Amino acid sequence: MKLTVSPLYQHLDSWLQQVPQLFASNQGTLLYDGRNQIRLFEVDGDFFRKSKARRSYENAIGLKVRGFSTPQEVAYMEERCAGLIRQVYYVCTYTNSQPIKPRLIEQEPFDEALAEAYAHYVALLHEKGVLHRDLNPTNVLYQKKGEEYEFELIDINRMQFFDGCVPQAECMENLTLFWWLSPVYRYILKIYASDRHWTEDDVEKAIEVKRTHDKHWVRRKRITHLFKKKK
Repeated sequence: MKLTVSPLYQHLDSWLQQVPQLFASNQGTLLYDGRNQIRLFEVDGDFFRKSKARRSYENAIGLKVRGFSTPQEVAYMEERCAGLIRQVYYVCTYTNSQPIKPRLIEQEPFDEALAEAYAHYVALLHEKGVLHRDLNPTNVLYQKKGEEYEFELIDINRMQFFDGCVPQAECMENLTLFWWLSPVYRYILKIYASDRHWTEDDVEKAIEVKRTHDKHWVRRKRITHLFKKKK
């Protein structure tokens, strides 16, 4: 194996020699699994992963392969200084699709037809092994064409692709990102659970996961607010 190491990272030479073995033994955090694999490793406090722009570009391709839409990827650029990334750019086409948040969260009553379509969509994402780690209602866009809803994902630099379905525990955590434990959340969960053939116990577990998530979120916000006040 021919290994060329940047002068800035000569101190990692022995670790870099082990990278093929690390991949072979499935170590590190799997970020992408398609024709190529992207894994995240922490070495001496440094994280090695592709830039957000490159991840967005490659994740867009990964979504398309699995039959899901995102604004068409055009290019990514990385500006480097002394071998280190200084600035990154991800270029994609414009979309006039709108976020689901206004119709599902900001209006009362919420749009049941859109909520049902969204629930089916997320169930299909998870069944196809797609985990968007920032699946909040501003990162899912929609258009209505006739009686059908079409969805697009944005802000896609934090994603993971599984070989097969996303594990149930990951699905439950992913669903917590939608919104509070509100009527629209429960409505979406009910339809999603039916699509995924979850039992009543599974649904109760998902609700408990959501309650725990919301409590932790509120606690984090309170702590952040306290630190800001002290400053």
